[in-house]
Amino acid sequence: MRFRKDRTKLETALVIICLGIALRIALADYPNIEPILPLALLAGFILGGWYALWVPLAMMVLSDLAFYGLGLSGFLGWEFILGVTFFTWSGMALAGYAGKALRPRMLLRMRNMAVFTGVGIVMVLVYDAWTMIGWWLVSGSSFELVLAGQVSFTIYHILSTLIFVPLFGTGYIYIKEYGMPLLSDWKAEDRSPGEETLESLISNPGYVLHKE
Repeated sequence: MRFRKDRTKLETALVIICLGIALRIALADYPNIEPILPLALLAGFILGGWYALWVPLAMMVLSDLAFYGLGLSGFLGWEFILGVTFFTWSGMALAGYAGKALRPRMLLRMRNMAVFTGVGIVMVLVYDAWTMIGWWLVSGSSFELVLAGQVSFTIYHILSTLIFVPLFGTGYIYIKEYGMPLLSDWKAEDRSPGEETLESLISNPGYVLHKE
């Protein structure tokens, strides 16, 4: 049972990582719209433990490698990149930890989605303040100039969070409650007529295991 639970968590973590990387690359032309922080918050909430740390880090590291490797964000110099990524990576890890800290305090239900989204907005403000400080320290620009540029970014970041947090949260609730209907239908069609799984047989009250 423990192995099955750990395997489910690992599979969920991999799905979140792949989704985060794919969406971040797909939205590369819209840098103010990003899905990683909502997914980091969700990963920390539903997985807990060390997943709250390494899932956000995996999304950021792998997507950053894709960004710089494919030239999607240009090249700013390794010293600048390493300096800024320290703040962006640690900021996303903090979002994952916030989800983990929220986990024992509430259940993820539709009636709690407003609270969950509110926490996401708070984490956007914390993340943007943290990364703004990093940008200011690494770039050498004046604090006033960095702050002025940050305002519009934060506004769009909040708007994207208002979209992605309820979207991902609702998607998780639906899958948890109803499973994956398309996948279930595919498995049912693939099964030969009259074939039953051992689990379904055992769950049948009339099932009796005979040993010769």
